Amino acid sequence: MGVPRRFYAPRDCANCALRQYGDFCQLPDPPMQMFDVVGHITLYPANAAVVSEGQIPRGIHIVCSGRAKLSVEAREGKTVILKIAGERDLIGLSAMFSGRPSPITVTTIGLCQVKFVEHADFMRLLESDNRTAVACATMLAREVSNAFGDVHDLLMARSSTEKLVRLLLSWVEREPRNRDLRVESEFTHEEIAQMIGSSRETVTRLLSEMKRKELIRMEGSMLVIPNRIALQAIA
Repeated sequence: MGVPRRFYAPRDCANCALRQYGDFCQLPDPPMQMFDVVGHITLYPANAAVVSEGQIPRGIHIVCSGRAKLSVEAREGKTVILKIAGERDLIGLSAMFSGRPSPITVTTIGLCQVKFVEHADFMRLLESDNRTAVACATMLAREVSNAFGDVHDLLMARSSTEKLVRLLLSWVEREPRNRDLRVESEFTHEEIAQMIGSSRETVTRLLSEMKRKELIRMEGSMLVIPNRIALQAIA
C-alpha cells in the first residue's frame, strides 16, 4: 500500500468536543494543552496504513474519531484482525515503551482523525505529569486484560459458529436491551473471517444459516439481532 495523502486539521485538544469521561483524552487541561503543542492531527482516508507491522515506533497515535483495524500477517500470508480501534483508543503504547518493532498493522476504516505524538515529546510529557503516566499504566493494564479475554474466548469457542456468534454479540455488548439490537454492518465477509480465523466461504454460509433461523436479519446496511438471548445460547 502506498503512502496515503494526508489532510491536516486544526489542533485543539483542550476544547475538543470528542473528549469523554473515562478515556485517555479526559486528562486535566495542562497536559491536554501540552498535547496541542507537541501533537499533530491528521485526517486519513479509508484503507490508509497508519502503522505497519515491523516498523520501529516513532511515537503514539490516538484515534480521535473514526475506526481502524489492528491486524497481523499470519502464516502463508493470511491476515488476522485482532481488534477494531476507535473512541480515543491509544495505539502503539506498548511497542513504544518496549522499543521493539510494531507487532501489528493499523489500517483505517473510513475517514479517521488521528493524533500523533512523537516518542521524545510523549516521554517528556510523562516525566512532567504523573496523571498522564497513571493514565498510560491504566491503558496498558486494560490492554493486557483485553488481550487475555480475547485469547480466552478464542480457546473456549469450539467452532467457527461459536466464534462468529461471540463476535456479533461483542458488537452489541453495551446495549441494555435484548430485542432488535442494531449495528452498522460495514465489514465484508472476508474481514469478518479475518476476525475469527476462518474463511470467507465459512462466514458466508454461517450468516446465511443464521438468517434462515431468524437469529439475525439485514435492514439495508444495518445488521439486526432480534433476540440476543437466542444467540447467547449458541455461544
